[in-house]
Amino acid sequence: MSNLNPVSSKLAPPVRWLTLAAGWVMLAYALALTLEILGRKLFNTSFKGIDELGGFVLAIGATIGASYAVAQRSHTRVDVFLVRFSRPTQRLLNTLAAVCFAAFAVFAAWRGVSVLMETIEFGSTATNLEQPLWIPQLGWVLGLLMLALIASAFAVHAVWLLLNKRPELNVWYGPFSAREELAAELAELKARGTARPD
Repeated sequence: MSNLNPVSSKLAPPVRWLTLAAGWVMLAYALALTLEILGRKLFNTSFKGIDELGGFVLAIGATIGASYAVAQRSHTRVDVFLVRFSRPTQRLLNTLAAVCFAAFAVFAAWRGVSVLMETIEFGSTATNLEQPLWIPQLGWVLGLLMLALIASAFAVHAVWLLLNKRPELNVWYGPFSAREELAAELAELKARGTARPD
């Protein structure tokens, strides 16, 4: 039995690149915000709309980051009671968790699209930047749609595994065990070349 989820292996790489791009954008915003603070304190000048821009960057980055966390199985789950149940019950609960998260993600994407359509209908603009508000909202909605797509793909896969009584379900859709987390950390350190030799 492979520890590599086939759905995750296909979806994670492109989302990883988007996450890295979002990280660079956040870094650029942090530098701009630093210059804004220095400019206000030292030169009594300010960048127009820097606070609004931060809200846009945060909203878009959050949806992309959440998508990557789903693809990497990195969202926090409390497993205090889960590990005490039998394997079949764990499979059922892990599938239920995947389906519930997918339902939430689809609902969030649906509401996001509704907000975007209302913004376009009323021609709303940003307060300080005075640009059409649909432009940053489009990035936010695309992030929500990506989250819904990934979560739905995982939910469908989990249901298929459950119906076929496949033991991989708990490995691919259950929370990480302490041993798995340790192994992942050691593998990452080794990949970076910072692991201590045995």
